[in-house]
Amino acid sequence: MMNDTSTIRRIQGMLFVSAGVLLICILAVIGRDPTPRVEAGMVSSDDSFTIMTAPARSGTGTSKSDLLYVIDNHNGILLTYRSVQAGAVTKINLVDGGFIDYLFDTVRP
Repeated sequence: MMNDTSTIRRIQGMLFVSAGVLLICILAVIGRDPTPRVEAGMVSSDDSFTIMTAPARSGTGTSKSDLLYVIDNHNGILLTYRSVQAGAVTKINLVDGGFIDYLFDTVRP
């Protein structure tokens, strides 16, 4: 009889802990922001344009900036922009660009 009571209490304890874990998981899912966020590393393509974002690295590694690659598939043009956050202001600057064929021809041996 004593063995049955301890087994029941152990099962009740495991059920209580499982219910707590499920409650925490449900609250974590409900508490999320429902709007999707675009993070670095995303690729999007529509009609004749493809855009891709990637984290930018600086020499110090403390820069909070991203790179935006815009590819015009119809005309074969690649443009690279850098977004830099300076305080509350985000600036987008053109880094470089050109015709994709020319860019690849210049780096081939």
